[in-house]
Amino acid sequence: MIRTIPSLSKVSKAIPKAKAKATIPYHAMPTNINNLPRLPIPGLKDTIDRYLRSTKPLTTPSSYSHQVSLTSTFLSSVAPLLHSSLASSDALNSKDLLHSSSNSYIESHWNTMYLSGRWSLPVNSNPFYILENFRGLHDLADFTTKLVLWERNMREEGLEDDGGCQQSYPLTVSTSRHPHPTFDYLQTHSSSYVILIKNNVYYKVPINTAENTRRSFEYIQGLEEEEEFNVGVGTCLDRNSWYDLKSNLGNVKSFETIDNAAFIICLDSPSPLTPAEESHNMLASHNNRWYDKHQLIMLGNGVIGFNWEHSFSDGMIWNRLIQDCSDMTLPINSEEEWTPPLPVPFDLKSPDKKMLQDATDTASKELNQCISNHLQGPYGKNVLKTWKVSPDAAMQMAYQIAYHNIHERVAPVYESCATRNFWRGRTETIRSCTEESKRFVEVFKGEGSVEFKREAFREAAIRHVEIAGEAKMGMGVDRIFLALEKEAEKMGVEVELFNDEVYKESKNWRLSTSNVSHPSLRRFGFGPVVGDGYGLGYLVGEDTFSVNVTNFK
Repeated sequence: MIRTIPSLSKVSKAIPKAKAKATIPYHAMPTNINNLPRLPIPGLKDTIDRYLRSTKPLTTPSSYSHQVSLTSTFLSSVAPLLHSSLASSDALNSKDLLHSSSNSYIESHWNTMYLSGRWSLPVNSNPFYILENFRGLHDLADFTTKLVLWERNMREEGLEDDGGCQQSYPLTVSTSRHPHPTFDYLQTHSSSYVILIKNNVYYKVPINTAENTRRSFEYIQGLEEEEEFNVGVGTCLDRNSWYDLKSNLGNVKSFETIDNAAFIICLDSPSPLTPAEESHNMLASHNNRWYDKHQLIMLGNGVIGFNWEHSFSDGMIWNRLIQDCSDMTLPINSEEEWTPPLPVPFDLKSPDKKMLQDATDTASKELNQCISNHLQGPYGKNVLKTWKVSPDAAMQMAYQIAYHNIHERVAPVYESCATRNFWRGRTETIRSCTEESKRFVEVFKGEGSVEFKREAFREAAIRHVEIAGEAKMGMGVDRIFLALEKEAEKMGVEVELFNDEVYKESKNWRLSTSNVSHPSLRRFGFGPVVGDGYGLGYLVGEDTFSVNVTNFK
């Protein structure tokens, strides 16, 4: 049920709207209103060819020959059966293309991966953004009002059609992830308030006008109350430990108040911060945080950014939300009544505090294992395009040179690619380490001429664009192989290829990379996905690049 906020309804009419091709009504967003094609199931032969090409730079000639043998056996034995079973299941769903339950062939496995994963959310799942043009308390308050208003506009008036799959938008604001044994679950509410955390105290802040939001934030900023422990520290733990802690702490109504909020707002204590400290506090702080929901955070130096709960949405959705909110104009003056926001009450006994102390110790130890660093350079799209290469490809080649300089070998590289041009598509993997990129790294570090190195660079960049284009069209390796692995498990079929060490190593992502370039962003980061790997979140602007690098101690 939508709860009416009269003043916000008035404000929504005052926001200028760009001319839209079409408006997608809220009720239609979970359906395939744009008649997008279903995510295609790649063919077996093409998938094997792509897989073999991706493993060649990572293998010796003899181990590569073994991969050729394994894949040949796979193709001539159980692969057609697994592929046919997968296609049959997908065909049953395709008969109901407009219905919200009509999943892609990979969606249930992808959701299971996120929601059954027992790892902790910070570092391991949730990424962060730092915004470019927003700083300080008033900007924090105004952006908060816009977030609530964005959801209200979406529910009442719909959203301008961006041409892609719309099904994630209704979850973007007011969705909460709940810990549960073996499998978490999501709940979405229509909410007219946010939770603001300051000094580990949780305040319920009604959002009705921009002026009142500013006043509430100023009021809370002036308060000196603090709690020794953060009741949300459990969101930093593995999911089973958090479920146990949350169950044992009781205070059910208070936790429901937090879970049902539109957004979590985090107001950190004033403090100077280095760029590395900014990244760490956005990604992995255990104080003043609640990782089961999207969080809008103001660090101690006034820098503003987001920490995103990642199980139900991805970068293109977040970028759209930020762009829409950035474009809003809010009237400041209003006669709406203001009342001071109150803390969410928690009744914590001595045993509860001991549990929170233990959780804090665990979270602090684990999160401090992740190191963040930030790099920024004076090269952007304008310069890179004069090299006649894709800016994204140029960045990917730089990462592979850097990795080789440190480790004297190439590594499996994951680059995320959006597939929102398909119904219920989310992402596919670009396997960015190719024969061409390996050759470029070797040539670059060799004694050849500049022109010789430049040509190797261009060939590697061209190949990168080719495989990125395939991934964007759903023609990758990793989603289809995951689905075939699950089919084999379901049928009780043993597949030698899936147990092979080279196969496993080919997706041991020592370089996990993602590009979410957008004018409103100054930085983007996330944790490594393997113990000896790096997380590389990057942005390529017109004249600069930004790379946030994470690794474990």
